[in-house]
Amino acid sequence: MDANQPDLEALAQTCLQEAKTIKTHLAANSLGDLGFSPTALPSFPKTDAQTQQARTNLRNAAKTLYDLTTGPQEGLTELSLTSLQFIGSVRYLLHFKIPDSVPQDSPISYSALASTTSVSISQLKQILRFAITNHIFLSPTPDTVSHSASSLLLLSTSPMAPIIHWLTYDCAPMLAGQVGAIEKWGHGSQEQNQTAVNYAYDFDGSFYDFISADEGREKRFGTTIQRASEQPASSVKHVAEGFDWSVLGNGSLVDVGGHIGFCGVAIAQAAEGLKVVVQERPEVVAMALDPTTAVVPADVKERVEFEVHDFFTPQKREADAYFLRKTLLNFTDEYAKRIVAALSPALRKGNRLLIMDFVLVEKAVEATVMERYSRAVDLQMLLYYNCRYRTLDEWKALVKAGDERFEFEGEYRSPGSSMPILSFVVR
Repeated sequence: MDANQPDLEALAQTCLQEAKTIKTHLAANSLGDLGFSPTALPSFPKTDAQTQQARTNLRNAAKTLYDLTTGPQEGLTELSLTSLQFIGSVRYLLHFKIPDSVPQDSPISYSALASTTSVSISQLKQILRFAITNHIFLSPTPDTVSHSASSLLLLSTSPMAPIIHWLTYDCAPMLAGQVGAIEKWGHGSQEQNQTAVNYAYDFDGSFYDFISADEGREKRFGTTIQRASEQPASSVKHVAEGFDWSVLGNGSLVDVGGHIGFCGVAIAQAAEGLKVVVQERPEVVAMALDPTTAVVPADVKERVEFEVHDFFTPQKREADAYFLRKTLLNFTDEYAKRIVAALSPALRKGNRLLIMDFVLVEKAVEATVMERYSRAVDLQMLLYYNCRYRTLDEWKALVKAGDERFEFEGEYRSPGSSMPILSFVVR
């Protein structure tokens, strides 16, 4: 079937076939019910590979079927309008703490809810009735509202609330300021203080300066990043399984920007005899050495150490390999190149640079659910840092620009990992 000229019946048949597969699996394994009621599953359950593939196929077919029958003209108008108002309605709900004021197990009238939250009943109705069309809250009767599975996730006690708050409340102004930032500082700015964030919030500093300037914002962003890191595809186990660490023998490795040692520990445990040095900012090293926040277990404590280092300054620690996991991700090419170049004073022939990061596949873009999501995440990088996800060729060019002695050795990936490990060797 031509992706640009899909067949309605074939798409519908795919939806029906994959829906049966999913329904059968969920029922056979007592995994719960999919739905919108407050007792429905809050997320799709963990299942076998076949069911996960059926889910992917169904989502893609259903979205294509919807887009096809909506049509380009109506689709563009609808998407622009509803996306805009979706963000606005969620911002309102979170700001005035509407979810917290709705009983979790019974309906409430609009008038009672407006009185409890001290808001206009007219505006409350307008916003809630739009939210309900997105399955955020339910409408048992014309004059009442009750929780849905989605609205429960917006409760202030829900782990999801800070994430949705961050995306709709904190990031919306950034998006509105993106074009203004480009007009002010030019296309393709490489500077960390010339982003949509700086323009929207009239802030002069890096994204991390912006985050740390507000405790609530820092918590919301931190929760968002933590949840992303907890996904199976981002597991630290992929660090240990994604490369043959035994090739380093009883040598040494520097984990540049390695936080409090999660990856350093994984590497040390995977490579008996390898010495690992984790380099970080002073406050992070202090956390790594604090018994209340330390993560280095006794079995590798003698082989994992920490030291303060600014990765923009010349590297003084000689080692057999240098490991950077998502260290270059948040920097533009100009600054990422400088980080690589800073390694040069310590490099010797045969040394490795191991970069574990996202690598975009160079191919024609497909209008699939997962690709749409990944492209949206890529655009978040543009908002925050003026950055982007890089292709393999772009990674090669970046490393070469940092030190021309580096030659690409290979790309290695642990099954299920969202990031491969790119190996470069000094020749």
